[in-house]
Amino acid sequence: MPKWLVYGEEPYLIDKFRKKIIDEVETPEFNLMETSEFTEAEQNFLCQHALFGDKKVLIYRANSLKESGEFVKYVSEKGKTTDTYIFVQEVDRRSKVYKMFKKEEVQVFKKLSRDVLEKTVMQFVKKAGCEITTAAYQLYLQLINYDSEETNLYDVLHSLKRLCAVKEITKETVEYTVLDREQENIFLLIQLIMQGKYSDVFRQAELILQNQPNNVIGVLSLLLRSYRLAYKMEVCHCSLSALGVNGRTFVPRMSADRCSEAMDVLDDMVNLIKRGTYRPDIALKVALAKLCCLQNGHEGNNQGELLKKGKI
Repeated sequence: MPKWLVYGEEPYLIDKFRKKIIDEVETPEFNLMETSEFTEAEQNFLCQHALFGDKKVLIYRANSLKESGEFVKYVSEKGKTTDTYIFVQEVDRRSKVYKMFKKEEVQVFKKLSRDVLEKTVMQFVKKAGCEITTAAYQLYLQLINYDSEETNLYDVLHSLKRLCAVKEITKETVEYTVLDREQENIFLLIQLIMQGKYSDVFRQAELILQNQPNNVIGVLSLLLRSYRLAYKMEVCHCSLSALGVNGRTFVPRMSADRCSEAMDVLDDMVNLIKRGTYRPDIALKVALAKLCCLQNGHEGNNQGELLKKGKI
């Protein structure tokens, strides 16, 4: 039976493809397996014939294709009774594992082209029974920034749902809805800090400074709010909803002590800006460097090394 390698930079399309595979399986309780392991259970499933259906499907997930080599080799040699889909995030097309797949066995989901994105946006708006002005449409495409690595179709569709809460979408509607990017910027900064992507944190900080040069205190205050919420969740062992937060909010995952240190850092930077001790752009970068150090388990005042290395 065939095997397929599935990867790409558009998670929405990948998830849609996966759902289609699952929906086509008859009696999935017998003929479907989703796994990220390679044990005797997976080997047995690959070698057994379908029950109450015409095919069996195994969906295997891994971070990289490289770490899937043993599994791919086994499937190529012995997985004769099962359609196997290997979903991975990272692929080296020069690797021996990649060369185990025929050209027709590789499914790559790239980001939408500009033309297809524009059609997708217009179709969504029309289907929702809304109208959008030309100026609003052009501004939306600019602000959503789909070409950036951080933005995908999930983000586009989420913002469109918010836009289509009104029937007539104007430029002002887009500015109010999509330009609520300040909060989104905070979510992204926290995500990047948590993931240890310090270079990306620095790049995001530069974008914020370009777009909101006079609102650094506002950015620091929103960061402070997120760490304060995280602190309360840790201390009270409760959820965001229990704290009365019902909107979309992203908070860091840290101990209460680390959150407290982060709050002190952010509060200090706001005061240093107000006193004129630090320029706003410097204060933001120093604050982010200290937050990265705290997330990484180091003392908040060891940010110098990160700054010197240009990681943030």
